[in-house]
Amino acid sequence: MTEDKAASTPAPEGASPPEKALNLTQTELNELLGKVRTETRTQSDREIAKIKADYDERSKLAAMEKDERIKAERDLELKKLTDELAASKHELRIRAAESELAKLELDTGLAGVVLGKDDDETKANIAALKKQVDAMVKKQLDDRLKTGAPGKGGAPAAGAKLSLDYGTLRGMGYTDAQAREYVERNKK
Repeated sequence: MTEDKAASTPAPEGASPPEKALNLTQTELNELLGKVRTETRTQSDREIAKIKADYDERSKLAAMEKDERIKAERDLELKKLTDELAASKHELRIRAAESELAKLELDTGLAGVVLGKDDDETKANIAALKKQVDAMVKKQLDDRLKTGAPGKGGAPAAGAKLSLDYGTLRGMGYTDAQAREYVERNKK
């Protein structure tokens, strides 16, 4: 009964909620701890390298004459701003690619993959990806339709025209755009 009472007692204000117990073997726990140690060590090494580089740069600046130091500081600031600008432009291009992918109902996680040297190349890459995806979807749809309905004796006769309506395609898991495109293409 004391366990039930302890479990129903609210935690004191400011206390962290109780953690769920992990069912790990000793080997799994050791592997997890090893990964954490490696990540921590790598992060620490990066921070140490950054601090050392900053210290070295400051040492070089301190050893310079006043005019040289001012010029070097300006050059460093210009390089820093240029790097930040380049990073911002890259991020904007990624966001633009994600937007284009979303418009075409493609996975926005592919933005880094389709990103080209410039916006025109990125749009061309997205268009090529869309064309390939559409071809794959059409092939899969056609393959599914060739198998015929269950209990109806297999595939339809050769040359028979199958017609699927929009609702059926949506029920099969196709997106709105894919279903509309298929219906439009097969109206004839």
